[in-house]
This record gives sequence, structure tokens and C-alpha cells, in this order.
Amino acid sequence: MKEILIINLTRMGDLIQTGPLMRGLKTACPDRRITLLANSPFAEICNGIPFIDELILFDMKGYRDCLRDGKHSLVRNYRFLEELMNRINSRHYDLAVNVTHSPVSALITSLVDAEEVRGFTVDSEGHRVIRHPWMRYFFNVIPNRAYNSFHLVDMYLKIGAVPPSRQGLIYHILPESEDRAAALLNGEGVQEHDLLIGIHLGASKSDKAWPVESYAELADMIAGRLRGKILLFGSPGESGLARRFETRMQVRVHNFVGRTGISELAALLRRCRILVSNDTGPLHIATAVGTQVVDISNANVHFMETGPYGEGHYVIQADLPCVPCGFDVQCPDMVCKSSITPQAVFEVVRCAVEGQELYALPEDPCWNSLQVYRSCFHDDGYLWFIPLVRRSPTLETLYRIVYRYVWNGEDLWTADEVCLISEGICRELSAYYRVGDTWELTGAIMWDLHGLAHLNNLAEEAFCLAGRIEDESTEDTMNVAVMKDAYKKIEEIDGKIELAGHTHPGIRTLTLIYRYTREAMEGNDLSSVVCQARSMYHDLMVWSGNMQELLKRIAPSPGAVSDGRPCELPAGTCAKEYMMSTPGADQSTAG
Repeated sequence: MKEILIINLTRMGDLIQTGPLMRGLKTACPDRRITLLANSPFAEICNGIPFIDELILFDMKGYRDCLRDGKHSLVRNYRFLEELMNRINSRHYDLAVNVTHSPVSALITSLVDAEEVRGFTVDSEGHRVIRHPWMRYFFNVIPNRAYNSFHLVDMYLKIGAVPPSRQGLIYHILPESEDRAAALLNGEGVQEHDLLIGIHLGASKSDKAWPVESYAELADMIAGRLRGKILLFGSPGESGLARRFETRMQVRVHNFVGRTGISELAALLRRCRILVSNDTGPLHIATAVGTQVVDISNANVHFMETGPYGEGHYVIQADLPCVPCGFDVQCPDMVCKSSITPQAVFEVVRCAVEGQELYALPEDPCWNSLQVYRSCFHDDGYLWFIPLVRRSPTLETLYRIVYRYVWNGEDLWTADEVCLISEGICRELSAYYRVGDTWELTGAIMWDLHGLAHLNNLAEEAFCLAGRIEDESTEDTMNVAVMKDAYKKIEEIDGKIELAGHTHPGIRTLTLIYRYTREAMEGNDLSSVVCQARSMYHDLMVWSGNMQELLKRIAPSPGAVSDGRPCELPAGTCAKEYMMSTPGADQSTAG
């Protein structure tokens, strides 16, 4: 596999986060040639991303707007797309990977000359097809984001079959940009030894931005208590935010809003000790150039997906039932923003500046209604965020941890493997969460256990019926009646599987990925289609079976571990006993 096309028609941050995928592909085979198709407004950021052998640009928004408003004829739009495809298909690709959600990207992907396609595309009849299991997981994240435990970068790696490297993001700064950044700092009177703290006020949408007034109060604390100098970053369109910020500051601000290109911005960010930012592109540039980040996560931002990628960054988020909110929510009172106080953010910044690696925070009113997370690489090599304020785990928290193991498993686990994994989960819960004498999640867990058992039975039945069709199709004289009866029963089971996902929200992610897999089945050959169906039902059996066994071990009820051999944990025969016996399991702060 030597010629690879990657299609990423999203924003600046997403492009930077594609870097580890390209690095992994090149590392596995250095003579691979990578072509990147990117959205033309973000061309500049691609200059600092290594491993790109050819860059092809496409103004996706402009093209879409032309289709909608009718400024150009249909023929003209067709010619424009034809020219783009001629350039893309000037070479034949061994692999094309589309990591973009949009219908336009799916259309382009369907026209690529490639041996293998992974990602969002369309079939010959124009129907949606999501190729590759991890791309189907990627699509499942938006409706089931409360249960997602994988960062966008790691999803990209899995789609490309690239192992994790624990190396973070990559961005190369041009030497002339370093010189320009030095000149800008000299012009502002900034000295080499000064403590520089960067702040980025803006975001792609205003509801994701922490209030300017809060940033100003934080900046005054940093300048007054830490003697830090504030460097303000942003695009030209954010100059109004910068003016508001400066009018509320008690000390001088070094305002670089709208004064730099991307490479110069990266050079300035590298000079900063810390960047405090909303979830936005410069945050990812900062992590890529080695600057520690404090990410203020608001509104619909889910830091598990798009937070700072790398070791030792911090995320601050309101710890409220509605956080993060849905993408279409129009909130009249964004309590999530006011819950994050300047004092709390300052404490995290102070600890980072002073070299304290936070793994736990003491009980303090400062942390009421908010949570702080520290990024790290999990034992599996993928990014993870650990909570620093000890609280009771929610059902979503528990399922995120459980699902992480479920998705990394490829086959049904043995009893020993289940015990080992459940022990690891219990150890993690004990280390970072408050586990008391009663577990309020028992009812919900038991309800989902019933759903998982039902789902597993349905998948097994459908798997056997597909096998019956397969066996019958190999006979010299096929019994069409038997095959039709089996197919009808499979259709009924498919409906029941969909219903199980609606009645058990905790397991809906299983049924949604199953649906995407069913949609992606292709071919007119009966044996090929049946083989795909059996593989699909087998996967559902593995997912539901493994998740069921883990929840049985973790649930506190003795009846929940009555099936199978007891798990031989150090403190007894069930996972809850192990958690309760772990030192500090019911303390309010970590040791």
C-alpha cells in the first residue's frame, strides 16, 4: 500500500488532529505517498503539518453555496467537480480515507479511483455507506457522545489501522516565522525570561466561549500574583472581543489579535508557558508545539472528543446534568459558563506554572459545580482524561470506561479475561471516584443487563438463521421456502434489535453501529451478503456479551455475579468488594 488519499474537509483543529494518522502511516511504510484533500480556507495550516506529499484544495462551502443559490449553471458546477476529480484521480490510490461527515465529501469519495475506501461515501444508487468499523463508531459518537471514550485523534488512528504512539500532535514552524515572532515580542518589550501566558478569547460559535469578563479577571490574577505577561491571540474577526478584554484589564496586555499568520501564531504559542483557551484551533496548535493547555470547555463541547491531545493538559468543565448540551440547544441561561470561576481557572494555571502535576484536588468551594480533568495516555496507548475532583460516578462515567474495553476487544473474553478487566475498571473507579456503601446506579445497570441479554439472544438467533441461509445456498437444490422463512425471521429480529436500543439508552451505541454496519452491506452475490450478515451479528454478540459480563462483575448486587465463575479479586469475589477495600475508595480526595 503506497498511494494514500486522506480527505479532511473540516476545520483547522481537525486538520492538525489528522497529523498522527499521517505520521503512523508513514512510520509503518516510509515510502508511502500521502495526498491530502483539504478545505481551501484552511490551506495555511497544512504548511506546518509534515508527511503531506501533495496537497489538493477544495472550497467546499463555496461549492455548496453555488449549488444552492444557482449563481452558476448545473453544467458549470459539474465541470468544476470534474476538474477536481481529474486532479485527484491523476494517480490510482491503494487506500482512500474520508474522515469528513458531509454529503459533499461522500460524493467526492465515491468518485475516487481507489482499491479500498474507508469512511463516508455513497454506493452506486446514491445511498449512504459508512465503510470501516471505526468510521461507523465515529458516526455513532454524535448521538451517543455521553458514552464515548475515544478522542478524535485516536478514532482517526483506528480508522487507519495505525497503532497509538503516545506522541501527541505535530506542527512544524518555519524558521522565518520564529524570527518574525521574536521581532513581535521584542517590539512589545517582552524579555526572554518573562513568564508568558497566552489567552484565546474566541471560538467557532459564541456559545462555546467563556465570557470576556471572566478572562479579564483571570488575566489580572495571573499578572498580579504570578507576575505573568498576557499574550492575547485571535483572528481579525475577534478584534472586538480583544478591545472588550483590554478595557477590563488592570494591567498591560500584549495584543496579537489579527497580527499573525498561522506559523507566526504557532511560534508565539511555543514561547508561552500556558495557553488558556476555549475549544478552538489555536488550542490544538499549542499542544502540537509543546505548550501546556488549560481548556475551558463550554456548551456542546465534549472534551473527550476534541480536548487537548497529549500528556499533562487540563480541561475545566461545569459538572452539571445538562453539560455538554446538544448541538441544537439554544440555552437562555448558560449556567455552565458562570459555574467556571476565574479563581478556579487561576488555581489550575498556578499549579501548572509552579510545576505541580495535578492528580487530585482537595475539597474546596472553588470546585463546586465544576470538574477538572488531566489528560494522559491510558494503558491501551490512547488518550484519556482523569477527573481531579473526586465525586460519585454517574452511569455515563461507568459506561464510558466499560465501553472503552468493549470496543478494544475483538473476540469474546474468557472468564479470566473478564476478571482481569473488571479488576482494572474497579481500580480506576477507586482511584478517581467516590464509591460509597450504596450504589445508586444499581437499578439502571440491572435494567441494561436485561437489555444486553436480550440483545445477545437476538444477535445469536439471527446469526444462526443467516447460517441456515448460507448452508441452504450451497445445496444442489436450494429450498427457497426455508430461505424465505429464515430471511423473514431475520427482518423481525432486526426490528427488535432497533427497539432494544431505544428502550435501553445505555446500549443504544451498540444498536446504532449495528445499523450502520447493516447499511454498509454491499454486493449482489448471496454468499457474500450472507457472510457479511453473519459477521455483523457475530460482532453484536461479542459486544453485547462482553459488556454484559463486565457489568455483571461490577454491579454490587450478589445476583449480578451469579452466572459463571466468581472473579478472584484480592479483596473477595465481587468487584464492589474490591472497590470498597481499596485504600481511599471512600475518601473525598485522592492520596
